[in-house]
Amino acid sequence: MTWKRKMTLSTLAAVLASGAAAAVPPRPAADIGLIGHAYAAGSLPQPGTIDQALAQLYALHAALLAGDPADYRDVLNFREELRSLDPAAEFALAAPVWDKIQPKLAATEDLEFIKSNLFLLMRDTIALLYAPEASDLQAIRSNADYRRALVPIVRAGGVDDLTMDEVVEFMYGNGAGKRGVEGTIREFVSRLSQPELMQLLFMPEKRNELMLRVLTDMLGRTGDYAFSRMLQAYGITGADLVKVLGNVQERLQLEKPAGTALLVALMRMTSSELVKVGNGGRMHQYSLLLNGIAAPEGAIRWYKIEGDDDVRVFVNGLVTIPDDSAAGSALLQAKLINPYGGPEKIVFEKRITLSAESGATPSPSPDPGASPTPGPGTSPSPDPGASPTPGPGTSPSPDPGASPTPGPGTSPSPDPGASPTPAPTPTPDPGTGGGFPGFPGFPGGGFPGGGTPGSGSGSGSESGNAGPGSIAERIRSIVEQYIARIEAIRRELAASPTPAQRIALIREAFKAAQEALDAIAKINLTALEPDPAGLSGIKWDSADALASLAAVSEAAASVKSALEGLDGSGSDLTKKLRVSVQLDAGSAGSSWSLEVPQEALTAAQTSGIQYIGLAGGGAQVSVPVDGRSGDLQISLTHEDDSEVRKATDLPLASGGYSFKVRQNGQASAAAAKPLRLSLPVSADSAGSDLLGLVRIRAGRAVDFQAGTVSSVYEADVLDSAAVYAVVENKVEFTDLANAKWAETSIQGIAAKGIMTGVAAGKFDPSRSVTRAEIAKMIVRAFNLEGSSADIAFKDVKATDWFAPYVAAAVASGITNGRSSDSFAPGAPVSRQELAVMVTRAMQAAGGYPALTNPDAALAAYKDQASVAASLRPGVALAAQLGIVGSGGVLQPAKPASRAEAAVILYRTLKQLQS
Repeated sequence: MTWKRKMTLSTLAAVLASGAAAAVPPRPAADIGLIGHAYAAGSLPQPGTIDQALAQLYALHAALLAGDPADYRDVLNFREELRSLDPAAEFALAAPVWDKIQPKLAATEDLEFIKSNLFLLMRDTIALLYAPEASDLQAIRSNADYRRALVPIVRAGGVDDLTMDEVVEFMYGNGAGKRGVEGTIREFVSRLSQPELMQLLFMPEKRNELMLRVLTDMLGRTGDYAFSRMLQAYGITGADLVKVLGNVQERLQLEKPAGTALLVALMRMTSSELVKVGNGGRMHQYSLLLNGIAAPEGAIRWYKIEGDDDVRVFVNGLVTIPDDSAAGSALLQAKLINPYGGPEKIVFEKRITLSAESGATPSPSPDPGASPTPGPGTSPSPDPGASPTPGPGTSPSPDPGASPTPGPGTSPSPDPGASPTPAPTPTPDPGTGGGFPGFPGFPGGGFPGGGTPGSGSGSGSESGNAGPGSIAERIRSIVEQYIARIEAIRRELAASPTPAQRIALIREAFKAAQEALDAIAKINLTALEPDPAGLSGIKWDSADALASLAAVSEAAASVKSALEGLDGSGSDLTKKLRVSVQLDAGSAGSSWSLEVPQEALTAAQTSGIQYIGLAGGGAQVSVPVDGRSGDLQISLTHEDDSEVRKATDLPLASGGYSFKVRQNGQASAAAAKPLRLSLPVSADSAGSDLLGLVRIRAGRAVDFQAGTVSSVYEADVLDSAAVYAVVENKVEFTDLANAKWAETSIQGIAAKGIMTGVAAGKFDPSRSVTRAEIAKMIVRAFNLEGSSADIAFKDVKATDWFAPYVAAAVASGITNGRSSDSFAPGAPVSRQELAVMVTRAMQAAGGYPALTNPDAALAAYKDQASVAASLRPGVALAAQLGIVGSGGVLQPAKPASRAEAAVILYRTLKQLQS
């Protein structure tokens, strides 16, 4: 197609969608896929056509795929959430712009047609940014309805000859004097300070502030851009456009993690290393530039992914080889710490080589004071000091991508057991650690040492358990950042949000509290070197354990206190929070063990800590402490893949892991209360809806378990005599021709063992689901098998297949009998009953409030009066979360079919993962 044609596609939509992708640095289309190819910072050309602009998005997504699988899943989930928007119901999101366009349109125009297609165009264009496909772009280009809707908008704006070249120039510049939105964003980002750059990554409001400055600047350049003249003619301002972006962010719960994921991918694309060489070439000190800005040293951790045994990598970027080595190579990786307690993000990866200079005499090697970090799951070593000033001869190269997933047990806290030894030049000064100004969420670069003077910011004389850089300081920073988030949410709740917004805000607060508790929980102790069998062990000293447990308990009380009374309904959200301590044994070896003395176990029980966990090799098992006594031993083993493949031929998405729990040396095969198991998921499987946790006993796959999926698969398990692995379990059914609308949900639910077919290859989607069947489905979906209650229903016998599921559902408060002595297991379940059951299960899981005005929440549904009075709160919550209700109707009394049950459960689990 010719580029000098009249404007026929996403003019307004392009700028409305520019917030996330306009900051993508250009990369020539010919180089797409060449991850690892070196570019000098700032040397890439501006795109001249929309195809080159699409190539830039491909490059961004290549960087996205190279990082944390959870980031990629966040982006795909947001794209699907975005595509679910209905123009008729959601057009108000675009009101700040539409309200200025409509008065200028001729009365003869079909306004409803224009509104609907303008909204769809905006939706499809934004979706393109989150998963670029050439076919999707071509569909936008060739859509006749979009062209027909946009022509009157352009003409009414006084610009009759707007061409696609001019749209491209506005978005991406012309490679010469016109920077466009993309170039202006890059220029503004390059002016940011270190704290401002970190805020941009993790705070959506800061991204919106940047977009406001950029768009205000661009709309003022009417002499350069015809598009700016058109928007000025309508009186549309940068604030109007950013308001539309804000509306979308508020409406779509998944925008925040997706936006952060893309910005982290951008950091990977623009990252480059600086290195200072010392000790005759045998020592390299690395630091990092992100988009040309020096990354704060306390915000980056460095890891060795693989390489020669002689190469030692420390978390502060120091890399060494021994004095008797001539050379050594390793794959070096840098991760950005999330100040809000989330997982670290891969922002740089490169294979490096250290070579001794010819004739160089080794100087004393600096002693960083702790064991190096062989991999992402290893306990961080202490920082030997601040990074030196980068040498002028370094040449930056972009992030070549990365696939390893960070271990869930990795902690931003430094090693509490290390004692640094000052080293001769060029070792950095050990007194300049600590966080950086303006962004307290990052821990300091200093570190504690049990009884040994620390080397955090300042004189280096603070003790290991207090002062800058210590465990107490790290925890304090996490709690302060969390409380600031909660206070911001309280202000939003005070501004009379809609029911859906209120639910989203309270859910966000609960998740923030759990993230803070999980971040506080991480404790890194130096593990023993693996023995010949590959076992690495941790012995938790009683004194250290008591001090750590006290610090975690005190911080947990502060986290819970900030959350109390937030939802205004009188319910206590804090009761559902998990408080734990998690000890990381690193990634060396294939089996890890933890010994917890009786004093520590008792202290955990009396201080409100519910779980003690062991992490190793990226996996983690957390053991409930309630009801235990004596010394506790936990072990975790990465089994050989061949053992798993003997039991199942399904594609593996993780390795196989087993665990053992001993109390005073006595093993128990079955746990009285569920343990929480977390297994790392491979990058190419993380986005699949078909993942399930398979339980293997005696070489046979016993069953599948549901769980939540990100870069790890988390599930509550009971059987400690089994091997567990995550597999891709695609279950095929041949009778879904009339239930295509539910096929994705059915397969996703079947993959996790929540629902099964009625016969080989048969699902029977239209058959009504019974009360016994739904009890089993919900119990399996929410891993409630550990719950039980004495039941006295005449129609439920102990020998019935559904008896344990009914007992678990009743014990968990999910359902009751139809009367005091009857459960009616064979009776059908209505849609409103099913909605209430799943919302009760969600509220039991935590983070979902009771609605204070269910009638208002149901007002938009034509048949809301048919909802039973006792069920209205639960149905209203399900409707507000998008779990039930379509086309303005609820059909509350209609018996739920198996297909409908699958869809409702699938949406429920998706909601829990959001």
